[in-house]
Amino acid sequence: MQPQQIPQPQMMPQNIQIPIANQPQPNQLYQVIQYESPNTCEKCSKCLTGTTNLPFTVFIILMTSFLFCILRFALLHTFFGEYFFIASLADLIFALFVWSRMAIKIERNTSSVKYGYLFFVNLLILSVFTLGLPISRIWIFILFETILIALNNKEKKIKFFCCRISGYHVIIFSLIYHVIFNFFNVIGIVITFVYAIIYNKWLSQKLNISNEKVERLENSCLFSSLKNKFQTFITLQEALNKDKKQQPLVNDINNSVNMSFMPSNMYPNYFSGVIPAPQSVQLQQFSPAQAAMNPPVVDINKPN
Repeated sequence: MQPQQIPQPQMMPQNIQIPIANQPQPNQLYQVIQYESPNTCEKCSKCLTGTTNLPFTVFIILMTSFLFCILRFALLHTFFGEYFFIASLADLIFALFVWSRMAIKIERNTSSVKYGYLFFVNLLILSVFTLGLPISRIWIFILFETILIALNNKEKKIKFFCCRISGYHVIIFSLIYHVIFNFFNVIGIVITFVYAIIYNKWLSQKLNISNEKVERLENSCLFSSLKNKFQTFITLQEALNKDKKQQPLVNDINNSVNMSFMPSNMYPNYFSGVIPAPQSVQLQQFSPAQAAMNPPVVDINKPN
C-alpha cells in the first residue's frame, strides 16, 4: 500500500490587505469646498435685513439710514428729540419692508454704478429743494423712488409690508404713512411727490446715464476695487445678462393686469450709439449677436 499523503496547509500571502467596510478606496476623489467667513458688511446686512445677499448700493442706503436713526437716538435730550427719533425709526422700517424689496430688483437690473449715480443725483436735488442735508434726506429719496416705481406700475401688485396692493394704492398709503410719522416735514413730502411726477414725465431720460459711461466708471480705480472686493457689487454685464433672461418672461405675462411687480422698465439700460460719423450715411446691418449686445431703449413713460 502507498503511504497516504497528508495535505499541506496553504499559506496566506502577506501582501494582501483585507478591505474594511466604509474605508475609502484609493481611486475615489473627494471635492473639498471651502466657505469664506462673512465680512463686516455681510454681517451688518445679515443683522439688519436677515440676508447677506443685499446689493451694494441698497446696502449703503440702508446702513446710512440706520446710522442716522442711531444719531437721532443719541440726541433724545434735545428739543422734540423723541419725535424725530420715532420718525427716523418709522422711516427705517418703511425702507426695510417696502422700499428695499423693490430697490433690490432695480439695482440687479441696472447695475450698482448706475443705481448709485441716480441715487446720488436725485438725493442732491431733493436736498436742495427741501432745504436739508443729504444725510437727513435719505428717507425723502426712499419715498421719491417708491412713488416713482408705483407710478410706473399702477396696475401691478406690489408688496406693501405684509400685503400686496396695486401701485396706485402704494402711492396713497406711502404718503399717508410719511405724513403721520413726519408731520413736521409735510412740505418736503409734497415737494417729493411733485418731483416724482416731474421726474417720471420729463427727467427720467435726461438724468439717465448710458452704458458706455457706466462701463468707464466700473473700470475706474475706485469702482474697480469695490467690484473685486464685494461680491454683492452688480456689474453692468451681470445686469444685462439678467435682463435678457427676464425678457421672455416679461413678454409672456405682459398682458396680465395683476402680475407681480417686475421693475424691468425702471432706469432702462441703453447704449448711446455714439459712432464717428462716416462721409456717407449708410444704414448699418446688425447681426443677431450684435443686436443682442445693443438692447433697445425702454421708454418708462409709455403706459403699460
